[in-house]
Amino acid sequence: MKWIDKVLGRREGAVTVPVLDGPFLPNQKLEAAPILCQVDQVDNLVALGANLFASSGSGLLRLRPTSSSGPETVAMFDAPISAMAGLGDALAIGLDRKGLVVRGGRFDGKVVQPSGDVLHCPTAIAWLDESTLAVCNGSKHVGALDWRRALMTKDLSGSVVVVDLVKDRVTIAATGLGWPSGLAASDGQVFVSECLRHRVLALALPAGKPVELVTSPPGYPARLTRAAAGGIWLSFYSVRNQLVEFILREDEYRTRMVNELPEEHWVAPSLCSGRSFKEPMQGSQLKQMGILKPYSVTRSYGLIAYCDASMTPIGSFHSRADGTRHGVVAAAECAGALYLASRGSNAVLEIRDPATALSE
Repeated sequence: MKWIDKVLGRREGAVTVPVLDGPFLPNQKLEAAPILCQVDQVDNLVALGANLFASSGSGLLRLRPTSSSGPETVAMFDAPISAMAGLGDALAIGLDRKGLVVRGGRFDGKVVQPSGDVLHCPTAIAWLDESTLAVCNGSKHVGALDWRRALMTKDLSGSVVVVDLVKDRVTIAATGLGWPSGLAASDGQVFVSECLRHRVLALALPAGKPVELVTSPPGYPARLTRAAAGGIWLSFYSVRNQLVEFILREDEYRTRMVNELPEEHWVAPSLCSGRSFKEPMQGSQLKQMGILKPYSVTRSYGLIAYCDASMTPIGSFHSRADGTRHGVVAAAECAGALYLASRGSNAVLEIRDPATALSE
């Protein structure tokens, strides 16, 4: 942060947050969405043909949207699955602190685990072609599930790397990023969501200068997913609030909080909330007459936005402060429907006609 911004309270030094308005106007469409299935700690979602794959911890699950059967475990790995991307019948899988592995397709069984911290923390993957991957490495210092710690310690050690599966070569395309957590390939470049700086970048490969496409959205950007209509789904870990923005400026308090308190008690955004009386809360989060107002300031929130091909937000689906479908960390379209991984409710949600649902 520049010292003048901190003194004047502007740009990165501001404690104000963007309002939920325009394409981010609140609604309850996530709360009204049917549940396809319950999956404990659901994280990634990828569609391969008629099959929908999800991750839960170190397990890879197959979901069948057109069948009444429940999730089927198809593989177990020796580390939590932190990222996935599909192309044809190939599935690239990122493993926390263990690099990448490919299941199916031409490179079935391929393992990419370079020495050092280049792929220490894979948070997102995108296929550039049938033999090349772009990968977000969220941090050099923490694991792929530690986005809150990265946020509260202002960890800017993230990077984007390009992996050549034929030549076994890993090339660094960008460094100094604040928890890059989403990737989408687009005409010789990739779109990258950067959680800590609240923005989405366009990055020309192999090593172009990042260009800002989305700046100051109301939440913490997570994964990017190509939409069948040609746009991109942008999911969010949670929404921003002024108290967290203030604490991020107060270095001594923030450092003591991170070092002395259990993580679940930090004043920080979360994928779920309201499960313990020990959680920190602001006045508007107190129930009055047994009711929690939907517009209350909240630690967790459900939000996913639809953007056009140039990453301009068009509309969004929400689960507000009084809802439970929070922490929408991934999306995938399969057989004309949109499926969403709600980490806060441990559920995969189904929106049958997303284009119509957006316009309602």
